[in-house]
Amino acid sequence: MSVWSALRVSWQAYKTRRKMNRQFGRREDPFSYATTPYEAARLAAMDEALGAGPLGPVLEVGCAEGHFTEKLIGRSSRVLAVDISAVALDRARKRAASAVFLEADLLTWEPGAEGPFDAVIVADVLYYLDRAGVRAEFAALFPRVASWLKPGGRLLLAHGFAGDKELARRRAFRERFERAGLRLVAETIPEADRGGVRCLLSTLEKI
Repeated sequence: MSVWSALRVSWQAYKTRRKMNRQFGRREDPFSYATTPYEAARLAAMDEALGAGPLGPVLEVGCAEGHFTEKLIGRSSRVLAVDISAVALDRARKRAASAVFLEADLLTWEPGAEGPFDAVIVADVLYYLDRAGVRAEFAALFPRVASWLKPGGRLLLAHGFAGDKELARRRAFRERFERAGLRLVAETIPEADRGGVRCLLSTLEKI
C-alpha cells in the first residue's frame, strides 16, 4: 500500500470510528437491537442461515454491542468479534464475555493465525466502507474476506436497505463475493421492516 493509499484508508477509518463512537456514545443500544421486531427477525434469520448444529471458529465483523455475538458463543467453539467502535466493544465484552473482541478496520485488518473460520458474519458494515476515496482497498476486501473461510465455510451478509436502489447495491456486494469464488446458497429478505428499511440476508459458501 502506497503512502497516499495508507493516508486515505486511515482518514476513512477515522471518520467511520468517530461516527460510530458518537452514535454509541449517545445511549446504550442506539440501533434498538434488543427492542424492535425488525432486529429480532434479522438476528433470528442470521442464526438460522448458519445451519443446524455446532460450529468451530467463527468471525463476526461489525459486532456492535454483541447482541448476535451472544448467540454465537452458544454454538461456536471460538468467537472472534471485530468492530471499529471502542464504545460498542466495551458493552459487547460485558454481554458475551467468552468471545474475543478486537477494535479494527476491515480495510486493513487480517485475522492471521486466528483463521480460517467455519463462518464469517459481515452485518451492516460494507456500505460504510464503500467510498470513492478507498475504492481500490474496498475492491481488494472481497477476495481477502473469502480467503478467511475454510472449505465449506459460510459467509453471511446482512445489510439494511431502503428502496430498490439500495437493494441493488447490497446485491452487488454479494455478487462481488461470488466473483471472489464463493457460491450463493440462499438469499432472503425477512418480513419485518423498520420505517421502510428491510434487510437483505445473503448466505454464501466456500467451495
